[in-house]
Amino acid sequence: MTDSSSECNGGANESETGPNGDDRLEFTLDVRRLATRLPDHGVSILDADGRVAAWNESVRELTGYEEAEVVGRHYRIFFPAEERTTGRPAKVLEHARTQGRVEDEGWRHRSDGSRFWAREVVVPIRGDEVADSGTFDPDATSSAGTDESAGDVVAYANVLQDRTDEYERERNLREEKTFSESIFEAQPDVVYAFDAEGTFLKWNDRVPEVTGYAESELAEMEPLEFVAPDHRERVADALQRILEESPYVSVEAELLTKDGRRIPYEFNTARITDETGSVLGFTGVGRDVSDRKARERELREEKALTESIFEAQPDMLYAYDTEGKLIHWNERFEQATGYESGELEERNPLEFIAPSDRDHIADAIERILEDGDRVTAEGGLLTSDGEIVPYEFNSARITDDTGSVLGFTGVGRDITGRKARERELERLERLNATIRTIDEAMVTAETRDEVESAIVETFADADAYRFAAIGRVDPVVTSGRQPWEPQAWDGIDADAVETVLPSFVGPPDDDSDEPTLEMESVRCYHDLRESDVDDWRRDARERDYGAVAVVPITASGRTYGLLVVGAAESAAFTDREREVLQEFGGTIGHAINAMAVRRLLYQDIVVELEFESTDPRDVYVDCSARLDCRLSIGHVLPLTDERFVHYVTVTDADPERIRAVVTDYDAVEELRLVDTDADESHWEVVVAGPTITGLLADYGARVRSRVADRGVSTTVVQASPDIEVRDLVDAVTAAYPETEFVSKRTVEQPVETGGDFRRRVAEELTEKQRTALEAAFYGGYFEWPTRSSDAGEIADRLGIARQTFHQHLRVAQAKVLTAYFEGGTGAKRELRGG
Repeated sequence: MTDSSSECNGGANESETGPNGDDRLEFTLDVRRLATRLPDHGVSILDADGRVAAWNESVRELTGYEEAEVVGRHYRIFFPAEERTTGRPAKVLEHARTQGRVEDEGWRHRSDGSRFWAREVVVPIRGDEVADSGTFDPDATSSAGTDESAGDVVAYANVLQDRTDEYERERNLREEKTFSESIFEAQPDVVYAFDAEGTFLKWNDRVPEVTGYAESELAEMEPLEFVAPDHRERVADALQRILEESPYVSVEAELLTKDGRRIPYEFNTARITDETGSVLGFTGVGRDVSDRKARERELREEKALTESIFEAQPDMLYAYDTEGKLIHWNERFEQATGYESGELEERNPLEFIAPSDRDHIADAIERILEDGDRVTAEGGLLTSDGEIVPYEFNSARITDDTGSVLGFTGVGRDITGRKARERELERLERLNATIRTIDEAMVTAETRDEVESAIVETFADADAYRFAAIGRVDPVVTSGRQPWEPQAWDGIDADAVETVLPSFVGPPDDDSDEPTLEMESVRCYHDLRESDVDDWRRDARERDYGAVAVVPITASGRTYGLLVVGAAESAAFTDREREVLQEFGGTIGHAINAMAVRRLLYQDIVVELEFESTDPRDVYVDCSARLDCRLSIGHVLPLTDERFVHYVTVTDADPERIRAVVTDYDAVEELRLVDTDADESHWEVVVAGPTITGLLADYGARVRSRVADRGVSTTVVQASPDIEVRDLVDAVTAAYPETEFVSKRTVEQPVETGGDFRRRVAEELTEKQRTALEAAFYGGYFEWPTRSSDAGEIADRLGIARQTFHQHLRVAQAKVLTAYFEGGTGAKRELRGG
C-alpha cells in the first residue's frame, strides 16, 4: 500500500519501503536494551520521517506484522484509514517534535484488519541525547519540551500498549453510568441515595416534585424528615437493618410533604457498598401507593362483604378444584354434613352424596368442567351419621383470566321443606280427587248406608290410602267416652275394625302423650310404623300404613259419626289435608241431614212429637209471658245454620208494646211489622243463635206448629219414622230443661200428584184471576231482566184498567204460593179480590 499524502516533516514524497543499502540510517540506539526496560510494551524506533527503523518482538505480537513487512514503512500503517485521511499520524509526530513528548490513545490496525485500542507515547530523539553507550531513556525527555540546543530530531521512540480491555471496561462503565442516570431521571417514582451518615447524596426530579422542597433544601435534609412522625420509628428500624444486616428492605410509610400532606408510599431500599464490601450508604425507590391502598381497601371491604355474605348464607357453599378436592366452604357446609373442618379438606364431592344419586351428580360435575354448563341437580346429601337429606345443588365452573378451568363452585340448598310441600300438594290433589269422586256418589245415593259405603270404598281404592271405615257415635256424652259403632269399612278386616281402630277413635292409654279425642276436629296419628304403641306399630307394619286420620262427620254442631282413614305415607294428613278432611266431614254431615229432611218432605208416614215447655230460655215462651199474649209461629225460613227468619202472629198485644219487649232480646237481630188485622199483628223476626228450630234441623226434623200462650209453649215436631226418638227428645230436653215430652204419634200424609195440585189451585182461582195470571205469564210480564210486556199493555189487551189487572194478578199469585208452601189454600188471612 502506498500513501500519496505529503508529510509535515520535510514535505518530501517518499516511498514507504524506505532507503536501500547505504541510504539506510544507521542507528546506534539499541532497541533491545530499550525493550528490556519496557517489557510489557511494544517499542519501535522511527526515523526522522516517521518510518519504522527497528522494533521489538512485542510490536510484532501486538500488530501481527512481520518485521520485513513494516521496517522502512511509515508508521501510519498502524492507523485506521479515517485517521490516515485526516493526517493524524503526521500531526502526532509534529506534536512530539514541538512539544518534546506526546501521548495518544486511539484505535490501531493489525495486519489481519482487526483493531485494538492503543496507548501510544511518542518521544523525539535528538542528536545529542544518544549517549556514547548507545542507550536512550525516554523518561529523561518526557518533559524536555522544545529545546533547539538539543539538536535536530534524528528519530522518534514509539511505545505502544494494548489498552483494549481497559477501554472496553471504561466504555461499559460510561454506558452503565449513562444508562443508570437516564433510568434515574426517567423513573416515575422518587429515587434517592443517602450516605451512611444520612446525608442526601442524590435524588431524581420526582423528589422535589412530590415533596415540594427545593433542591437547596433537599441537600440539607435527612431521611426521616420525609416520613410522617408516627411512622418514623418503623422507618428508622428499617434503615438500621439496611446499614447493619439486611442488603434489601421494603417498608410502607406515609411520605410527609412540605405542605403537610401525607401520602402512602412504599420504599424499597438497598445497601450501597464498595469493592471491599464496606457500607457506603443506601439507595432506593419510593412509590406512591395511594391507588393501590385504595384498591386494597376496596378489596378488603369487598372481601369482608363477600365473606360476610358467604358466611351469612343459609345455604351451604362449596368450591372444588379440577381434581375434585374440596378447597373452600362455609360454616353451613359443616353444619349440614356434620363433619369438622379438619375432616372436610380435600374430600371428593361424591363422598357427600347418597349412593343412589352419585351417578347423575357425577354426570353433572362432568358437564360443568367440560362443557361449562351451569347445572342444577337434586340429590341426597349424605351426612356423617348416615342421614340422607334432599338437596338442590346449583353449580358453575371456575375459570381464570385466560379461560383455564380451575374447578367449580356452587350452592347446596336443603329442599326438605319443598319436597314435603310437593308431596303434600300431591296428597292434597289425590285427596281432592277422592273427595270429588265421593261427592258424585253422594248425589245419587238415596240412603245413609249408600253414602257411607261409597265413602269407604272410594278411599280404599285410592293408591294413597290403605283402608277406611265409618262408624256412628252416640251424641249424648255421659262418661267422657263416645262409643263408636262401625257401620261400613273397606281395605281392612272386621277384626281390626273392632280391635285396632277403636284405639284411634277413643282416648289413648294413660301412658300415651296423646290428648283426649275431641269430636269437633280431625285427629291425626303419624309415623305409626315406628309408634311407641305396640298394637299400632305392629298393625301399621303388617298392613303397610303410616298415618291415620279420624274425621268427625258433623252438621250444625251435631256429630253423626266418625270416618277413619289409613294413609300409606307416614307424613300424610298435614294441616292443609286436615282442613280439607274437616270440611269434608261437614259435607258428609250436611248430606246426611239433607237426606233426612228430604225423606221427611216426601214420606207418606211421619212421626209427630209434641213438646210442652215453660222454659224462659225460649224467647217466645218468655215473651208471651211478659206480654200476656198468644204467639203463633206460622213459618220458619232458615238463612244459615244459626240464623232464621220467623213469621209470627201475635194476638192480644199492642204492636208498640210488642216492639219494645221483643227488641230487648239479644237473639233478635231484626224486627219488622208486616201488617195488623183487628187484634192480631203479623211480624217478621230475624233470630240468631241456637234455637229449637236449629236443633230440630240437626236431626232432620221440622216444626209443624208452635204456639206460645202466656208463658207456655206447645210445639209439634215432624220427624222421619227411622229417627232415634230418644236421641231427639234427649237433645231437646237437654237444651231446654223445663220442657216435657208430651206425646208421639204416627201420621199418614196424603199423597198429592201434580195434577191434583193444579186442580186444587184452579178451584181456588176465579176466572178473572186465572185470566190475568195466564195473560201475564204468556205475555212476557215475568221475563227478566227485560219484560216483553208491561202491565198497561196487558190490561189494554184484556180491556180492563191497569189497577184492576194488578189486583187480580196479586191475589192469583198469593193463592198459588199459599198452595205450594202450605199444602193448601186455607190462608191465615182472607184473600180478597176479584
